[in-house]
Amino acid sequence: MLHALLLVTLLSACDWQAADLPSVPRDKTLIVMNGGPYQYSLFNNHNPYVVGSDQGFHFGTLPAVFEPLIMFNVLTGEYENWLAEDWHYNDDFTVLNLKLRAGVRWSDGEPFDADDVAFTFELLNTYAGSMVHRADLPEFLAETQIIDDLNLRLHFKKPAPGFWASTLSTNHGVHILPEHIWSNQDPLEFSNFDLARGWPVGTGPFRLTYASTYQKIYDRRDDWWAAETGFKQPPAIERVMYVPTQDESQAAQMLLTNQVDIGQIMQVATLRSVMERNAEVVSYSGQNPPYGYLDWCPININVNCSAAPFDDKDIRWAMSLAIDRERLVALAESGAGVATVHPFTPYEWLASLDKSLTAMFARHGLTTRAQPERVVEIMKGKGYVKDDEGLWVDPEGERLTMNIYVPEFLRAYGPPLVQQLRDGGFDATFDNSPGLNSLVQTGEQTISLGCKGPSGVRGMDPYFMLATYTSQYVRPTGKPAPLWWAISRWRNEEYDRIVAELAPLKMGDERLMPLVHEAMEIWIEEMPDIYISQLVIRYPMNTSRWVGWASDEDPYGFPHSWQWEFLKTLLRLRPAAG
Repeated sequence: MLHALLLVTLLSACDWQAADLPSVPRDKTLIVMNGGPYQYSLFNNHNPYVVGSDQGFHFGTLPAVFEPLIMFNVLTGEYENWLAEDWHYNDDFTVLNLKLRAGVRWSDGEPFDADDVAFTFELLNTYAGSMVHRADLPEFLAETQIIDDLNLRLHFKKPAPGFWASTLSTNHGVHILPEHIWSNQDPLEFSNFDLARGWPVGTGPFRLTYASTYQKIYDRRDDWWAAETGFKQPPAIERVMYVPTQDESQAAQMLLTNQVDIGQIMQVATLRSVMERNAEVVSYSGQNPPYGYLDWCPININVNCSAAPFDDKDIRWAMSLAIDRERLVALAESGAGVATVHPFTPYEWLASLDKSLTAMFARHGLTTRAQPERVVEIMKGKGYVKDDEGLWVDPEGERLTMNIYVPEFLRAYGPPLVQQLRDGGFDATFDNSPGLNSLVQTGEQTISLGCKGPSGVRGMDPYFMLATYTSQYVRPTGKPAPLWWAISRWRNEEYDRIVAELAPLKMGDERLMPLVHEAMEIWIEEMPDIYISQLVIRYPMNTSRWVGWASDEDPYGFPHSWQWEFLKTLLRLRPAAG
């Protein structure tokens, strides 16, 4: 009943705080369902660099208000210079010359220039130990040299051939801040939210005009620099409204009645049902499996490798061997999933790596099928025996228990995953309480289902994903990880050494792949994470009011409504009526 009432609240007229907003017709409004679930807990924090601000910043403000230096298309590997007009490295990748686009202005009218970029980079280096979403900047960047208002020279501590993709682009790259506002603030305390003052200030085509627990509203700017300079056409959308995710059945009902234009990620069975009942709802791949696209974050069981009993690699191996990935994925994805054992997304440019890693795992005796006899061998070798219920207990008589946090968008994995682990003798349960997600970041929730990436991204990998497991990201349990996906808390000095050696190498360098395989040999033996399947993103997109959604026939970018690349969708959509 409560959630039903919330649905009314979500799409009803805003309360008195928003009374001054101009009226915008529904057919000129894009309604996006993402974030939450059920409410935006920190709707009033739009600081991209502090822990916990995702509910305010990531869902809406990132694609609507901020713009990247380089816009990247993960699906095709292509890129487009955006706030940056041009860039190039020196011969040994130790210097990058960056030229900014002329005519760019912040939403408050101030010019966007080299001072803003240099200020942001210096800030992230200064607060490297306290900030999140800083990409590879602290590891590689030594100095930012301002040449003039539009030109900078980035000096690196070591060769950084992937820096442009990992740090300057939409692949979780850094967000440039307006120096004239942020230089007077404590960057760790500043919420970047004051609608009366026009905050957050960005360069994008929309400005935030209203925010509450249940809604965020972004209205089109008529003074957007890109439209004024002819770089881009202004968006046809006049208003973007973000509302938090709901129970899947309620979200489906809102799509069936055309109340939402792009819904939350859905399970296959629900999405099929919605598309069958409302022909105006489509998926990225139309009516064909997998009803979406491969994301850059493969699905895995995250374990805190510094917390007992998961600090024992043999326990991690036993858990992995207990899982029949083929059966699990078939059940969770209704036959439309892709099982995996390794941490890379098999985009076309990484096909050879995908093949070699699958073979490497097989040589170590791990495939996508369960091996219960090896589970027994490992666990008995560790001194465990099964109790009367068939569950493992240690020599002190304590069960090996695990309560797995399963986020709502992976909920279909919960029951079959738990059953397989219990069949393997592990006392497993699952919990999808939203509050546990923050404890995953601190390691206090010692085991969870989730996804990790960016993985398989052209220009970044294989280095970037391998670097996720280096000890630079390890924090004591109780402290959040500096990258939300670098949460394994696993250390291996030899692995660190190898990854550091391959960091300056580009794809195609004959020295690269032997080092990748050497690092992965250690990774496989240690099993710091347990990968299960590729993440297929299935957004239901409603064409009753808006057309031009990205698709496998027109893969212009991720239609991923919480990612930066969604800006391209906001610019490409046009009214269905004409």
